[in-house]
Amino acid sequence: MTSGRNRRRRRIRERAREGLAILPSLLTLGNMLCGFYAIVHVASVQWNAQGVPHPERAFFHASVAILLAMVFDMLDGRVARMTRTTSDFGGQLDSLADAISFGVAPAVMVAMLNSWARWGWAEDAQFWAKMSWVFGAAYAAGAVIRLARFNTETSSHSEEAHRYFKGLPSPAAAGVIASLVLLQYYLQSPRSRLSWVNPEIVNITALLPFVALAVGYLMVSQFRYVHVANVLLRGRKPFEYLTAVVFGGVLFALFPEPALALLFCGFASTGPVLAFYRWMHPQPTPLALGLPAPGLPADRDAPPEQPAAPQA
Repeated sequence: MTSGRNRRRRRIRERAREGLAILPSLLTLGNMLCGFYAIVHVASVQWNAQGVPHPERAFFHASVAILLAMVFDMLDGRVARMTRTTSDFGGQLDSLADAISFGVAPAVMVAMLNSWARWGWAEDAQFWAKMSWVFGAAYAAGAVIRLARFNTETSSHSEEAHRYFKGLPSPAAAGVIASLVLLQYYLQSPRSRLSWVNPEIVNITALLPFVALAVGYLMVSQFRYVHVANVLLRGRKPFEYLTAVVFGGVLFALFPEPALALLFCGFASTGPVLAFYRWMHPQPTPLALGLPAPGLPADRDAPPEQPAAPQA
């Protein structure tokens, strides 16, 4: 009877584990569906003669969907490690979902925001629209290359193997574009403290193709970026961390769109800024200090040290 109970318990645990194994995949599919929603929502936009989209808040909703996809992307890996259900299948599925939500969706949004239908059919407008499509395509290509490189260079699913990234992560790159679109809506809204700013002068939409090209390059670059969740949010932290979190929370509650734009753009700039700082302040190597290189024996040809002379 005892062996029968043990078999039933073992069967229940196996079924529970099988149920938990599908949860990270469902979160990953939620990430992909957010990207799909953003693409379809932006592709259905119609522009009137004044350059106003219909539906009017289509790009706003698409940007929110991309940010929601980032939440699903953050949760699926964490849930998989907590439930010990990490697998190569989950990693590949996550990369495919990221390619849609953080690669194709922001690129389509950049191209549609600067399409011919918005700026008119003049010759200079056609050139601008073509350039926006090319820069958007370059961004999408950079995101796909970034994800493929990450899959080939990362062989472990542990959090220790994800403390730093080589190149700007694709969710952060998509966050830069989505947050700037939200910032443009904020500047044109009545609740903006900067509603006096002329949108024709401060037109973030016209700058998005260049921003997409820049963050597309950062994704395939060799710049080093820290994994925020695994490095800055784990372990014991000093009191200054609590102060920064409280200040950031208050800033986000008062001005969510500017705070998001500042957060993503600031994080994207940390890679080049830190690389420039390390280039300006190189660390001395052991050989420069006259020490043997790590892992190598000391110089055998050096003369033996002479014993110190006896004190009088």
